[in-house]
Amino acid sequence: MDNTFTDIELSAIRKIFDQFDKDINNSIEKGELSTLCIALNNPLGPAELHDAFRTMDIDKNGCISWVEFIKYWETV
Repeated sequence: MDNTFTDIELSAIRKIFDQFDKDINNSIEKGELSTLCIALNNPLGPAELHDAFRTMDIDKNGCISWVEFIKYWETV
């Protein structure tokens, strides 16, 4: 089911994205995703992290862009 976020929700999600984009390159790498999952009280094992990252990294360039990140959250 696709969700449409309000501006307030998008702003809150963007703040989370930016908080975990530690190297400020406008993308989330695998280590940053691991940290984000731990902060959400959902730590992932290596295989789970790999699968989650692969699912979110639509263009398979090794990082999750803001567009990929929000597309993922629109489908959960």
